[in-house]
Amino acid sequence: WPSCIEEIPALQEIDEKYSDKGVRVLAILADNEVDTAKEILELKGGKYKNIITTESLIDGFLDQIMYVPTTLIVNSRGELMGEVIAGSRTAEEFSKLIDEALKGL
Repeated sequence: WPSCIEEIPALQEIDEKYSDKGVRVLAILADNEVDTAKEILELKGGKYKNIITTESLIDGFLDQIMYVPTTLIVNSRGELMGEVIAGSRTAEEFSKLIDEALKGL
């Protein structure tokens, strides 16, 4: 998933930039290749949280994802803020989307 790997530095930047505002990056490791993911995250500087999938996550959510990467901005209640974001983005593009979502809180 080259696009996922490409956006790791941008996601790390977002995780650091917005941490004082309660914003967190959480990535889902869809293929559960943990060792490979650790190597890639270390190489690209990704320190944000990553979770592995479960059967219920795959059946209940991931089977609806059509593009990789896909990004969702959700509030603390798990509600979607804005649109589903298909494809990779830069830190600047993510910042604009997050700033807009934070205005709606």
